[in-house]
Amino acid sequence: MERKEITAVFIGNHDCYFIKEEYIEQAIIVAIHMGIKVFLNGGMGHFDETCAKVLHRMKTRYPKVKRVLVTAYHNPRTPYLDLFDEIIYPFEEQQETYFFYKKAIPERNKVMVEWSSVAISYVYRSGGGAGKTFDYAKKKELTIIDLKVGEAGG
Repeated sequence: MERKEITAVFIGNHDCYFIKEEYIEQAIIVAIHMGIKVFLNGGMGHFDETCAKVLHRMKTRYPKVKRVLVTAYHNPRTPYLDLFDEIIYPFEEQQETYFFYKKAIPERNKVMVEWSSVAISYVYRSGGGAGKTFDYAKKKELTIIDLKVGEAGG
């Protein structure tokens, strides 16, 4: 994986259908101006899909950014694989058992945070995978670009 200081992760609730794409685009631009060159995406849910599509469109303006899908499973379950430059399965060395299968997504999320220095987030409810990942990002002292702040009250 690339150096942590040039890597950002997207963190958001999977059922986030109401985020405006221009907020995501502005957050990506801010991250790029901070030196971010690699964007990690978990590829699950509407927030991840929207971020992948926005970043894909921005690739012509920012051709040096790298769009990386970090998949929780050996066979990616994302229907929009063509939006990524690279696909990483971080658990290649581990045996995928039923026990691990149930923990794959939280473990993948933890890995993405550990690989990153910046998080672009839209977490509107605590708990669940996005809330726990957001809390972990704060604990690991990532710089948080909070998209909820950008929408100012709704």
